[in-house]
Amino acid sequence: MSKSVQAFNFGAFLEKEKLKSSGSNFTDWHRSLQILLTGCKKSYVLDKPLGDAPADKASQEIKDVYESRSDDYIIVKCGILQSLEADLQKRFEFHGAYEMVEELKTMFQTQDRAERYEISEKFFTIKMEEHSSVSEHAIKMTGYTQRLEQLGCKIPEELETDRVLQSLPPSFKGFVLNYNMS
Repeated sequence: MSKSVQAFNFGAFLEKEKLKSSGSNFTDWHRSLQILLTGCKKSYVLDKPLGDAPADKASQEIKDVYESRSDDYIIVKCGILQSLEADLQKRFEFHGAYEMVEELKTMFQTQDRAERYEISEKFFTIKMEEHSSVSEHAIKMTGYTQRLEQLGCKIPEELETDRVLQSLPPSFKGFVLNYNMS
């Protein structure tokens, strides 16, 4: 067994939730896959397809490199397939690792865009009601920013703070003024 096969363990990735057929957890699934492959020094598998085998007259070194890379592509493919729900497994069982992830991105990243739109709209339009809990309101807004970050949209900390202050009811006008003066 080659060294790359022995050193690669999909265990932690496979213990996580499988990619749902609806793609509702695609962003989290894809991030976990990227983290795992980066840690195993196999993220290159998702950068481009494996390509054709070297010609018979190629040097043994080139053939060995190709064989090692081919092993990595097969291992990653099998790990990805194992991390999919059954109907996705059936759909992608004859795809390579790169091709599989690219098609999954095409299928599910548009859902991320729609969710990002909805969450950002909530974040930028929410107003705290008078006499409601400030801590609950802050937790809700933090949840929005965290979800936006998971969807690839990082809100700068200063903008996040400004938005929280803007969302407070008129009774907090003195607090906001004092905060801005500090």
